[in-house]
Amino acid sequence: MSYNLFSKNTSILIGVFFCFCLLLPACEEKKSTPVWQQETLTKPAAEALLYKKEPHQDYPPVRFLSYNLKNYLTMTTYKGGHESLRSKPSEETEAITNIITDAQPDILGICEIGTQEDLTRLQKRLSHQGVHLPHTHITQGADPVRSLAILSRFPITEKPTVENLYYSIDDSRLQMSRGILDVTIQLPERKVRFLGAHLKSKRPSRRADQEIMRRQEANLLRKHADSILTRDPQTQLIVYGDFNDTKRSHTLNTLRGRSRSPLSLSSIEIKDSRGETWTHYWNYEDIYSRFDYVMISPATTRHINKKQSSILDPDHWKKASDHRPLLVIIK
Repeated sequence: MSYNLFSKNTSILIGVFFCFCLLLPACEEKKSTPVWQQETLTKPAAEALLYKKEPHQDYPPVRFLSYNLKNYLTMTTYKGGHESLRSKPSEETEAITNIITDAQPDILGICEIGTQEDLTRLQKRLSHQGVHLPHTHITQGADPVRSLAILSRFPITEKPTVENLYYSIDDSRLQMSRGILDVTIQLPERKVRFLGAHLKSKRPSRRADQEIMRRQEANLLRKHADSILTRDPQTQLIVYGDFNDTKRSHTLNTLRGRSRSPLSLSSIEIKDSRGETWTHYWNYEDIYSRFDYVMISPATTRHINKKQSSILDPDHWKKASDHRPLLVIIK
């Protein structure tokens, strides 16, 4: 009986010994965290990762800023019979950069920029202050000095050229002063089409009546919006800029179109921190007016956060421009 017990115990000990021998090499290996190979993301991949959507989580809102920069350009001036080149003063340029930086726009639509070089300088100034808007487009009309431009954090997927921007008054054939900027931008969830414009100012013109000129330019912008919405009434369309006229003017009525029509445009009614709605100050006559607007198509209405949109009114707004910027929040 003791022999069987001894034999059984011996068998168990031998089995344990062999198991220990088999496990010993694995136990002797140094336990360490594996070194993962770091992968560098390309810029598009990085942007996609930034807006990677988790279940039941919304993308952050898109901040669109519309702003007339008041001659952000180099222009010819005459003093004492002498011609000279004058750039926008540095204190105004610095104020504009600070206002835009504080607004932190994802998309910036601007009036009264000069050349591509002026646009690039502005883009670099903003980038140095942490506002990175790598995608840009600039366009020009009959005015050889002032242009329209847009800068975007998101890719600009389409840049159609808007042609035949001519109209007639009496026997004169005239061209739209600053043209129409037309781009489509790919936002995280959908595409939005932007039309930028800077209509004829209220300054008298030797060519024709300034009010009639502005109404004719508004009619060209309205026709271009009609062509877009007729093809696809569900287009997410935003029409913005300095329209140089007031809320109930013929110019704005032309741009709005027929009410309750699928082709109509509605103005986003926004205010500043004091509840005021003016966007332009004319120092010569001491007049405050609303000249700047952001208008939207019916399909775009539900994507606008009107409560968080506003006319920006920082203390130093007057150092930058005679216009105040409009901030629109796109959901």
